[in-house]
Amino acid sequence: EADMSVRVQNEWMDINEMKNKMQEEQTESPMGEEEEEDGEPMAQKQQAPFEIVYQFLASEGGESITSLVFDDNTAGNGIIGTAAGSSGDICMWSLPSSDAIDDKAMESTTLSGVHSDQIVSLATMVLPSQNEDTNELNVLFSASRDGSFALWDLDRNGELIFTSQCADIVNDSTVSLTCADVSNPTSWDDGYNDSSKSGNDAIVLGTSNGYVIGYVVGELMAFASTSDTSVESEGSPVPNLRFRAHGTDTGKGEAITAIKCGGDGTIPTSARLRDGEERPPSSSNSRSLSSSILLTGGEDGSVKQWEILSQNTPSSPPRIRMEHWPRLSSQRMKRRSHLFTPKHDGPVSSIAQQSKSDSSKFLTCSQDGSVAVWSASSGKELFRMDGFSSGISSLACLERELLVTDGMEGYVCVHDFGIEEDAADNGYDLEW
Repeated sequence: EADMSVRVQNEWMDINEMKNKMQEEQTESPMGEEEEEDGEPMAQKQQAPFEIVYQFLASEGGESITSLVFDDNTAGNGIIGTAAGSSGDICMWSLPSSDAIDDKAMESTTLSGVHSDQIVSLATMVLPSQNEDTNELNVLFSASRDGSFALWDLDRNGELIFTSQCADIVNDSTVSLTCADVSNPTSWDDGYNDSSKSGNDAIVLGTSNGYVIGYVVGELMAFASTSDTSVESEGSPVPNLRFRAHGTDTGKGEAITAIKCGGDGTIPTSARLRDGEERPPSSSNSRSLSSSILLTGGEDGSVKQWEILSQNTPSSPPRIRMEHWPRLSSQRMKRRSHLFTPKHDGPVSSIAQQSKSDSSKFLTCSQDGSVAVWSASSGKELFRMDGFSSGISSLACLERELLVTDGMEGYVCVHDFGIEEDAADNGYDLEW
């Protein structure tokens, strides 16, 4: 076991050695001109573990890309949305087909005039459509450090649907957004037919002063239909959710630096219905109550879990009331932990889950160069990965066994947790 860890560390963590080894393999042919039976040189058959299939320059000015999103629900071969630098502009790129991979990606449109600072989040959503010609509406969500957020119609080449500015209701000033995420049950194809969740598509925003602000997307769409998005509206929609999640009023280390919608909470797990079943009508308030999980990471390295309760209210027009739990430090969550220890030594930069259907564990990464895996029920750290050469800004889970991170200078790291137990016991070498 010790030998295995040494070999893995030598291959993965010595970045200079890894660079030299890859460069040597690209310039040298260890098999010479030896040919296989089909006449193809052996050297051409040997490939790196991961091959770049397609790439293009998305920022002419050489600025770093701060946010990107891929969408394959719209017509064509899919689109990629990118945001670079601090301009606040979003570029939408149409991808070539698989049989024309050598063609260049075409910039279909630039979404501008709404954001004036760095984009902190891009996400796509599938929403119920009010148009009789189609059942679905493909929407792009964006949020910026300048406090603005927007919804764009991807079916109409990025036409602006709605935009608004987050404001500090106490100090009557603009709030800086640091992160955001979306909860989109409408897009879930999981074999359930719970009509009570059809209006629960939501966006959540993390702010620099430690607040979580949430909106129900259906209410934003209704607000947009009654206002003119081409001019600044006199009023702004009232948030469905607002609470202090991190920090105090000192202004130090209080920003929310990562936020993640974690799927169903504890309430719907015993109340959801399979396809073919319909929820019977009822006037009981408990029937309209649902819950979801929200995960937040702070500038101080702390990680917290919240349950967000949503309930229809008899107001006019109808609104969904959202509240967080726990509300007090003395309160506890049911079958879940609120605080996770030990916390990171740097700001939490990203939060991910293995899958939407499995909320028992989740992962966080930090600017301290570590990745941690947590138990959602106990709040304990299951294991931690250290040794990255720089802070980690993003991570993603591919199925249940592959984890993708940065944090090794210009390299993307793919970590495979699917190795068989006997192979791990005997040790193994990574081959390039």
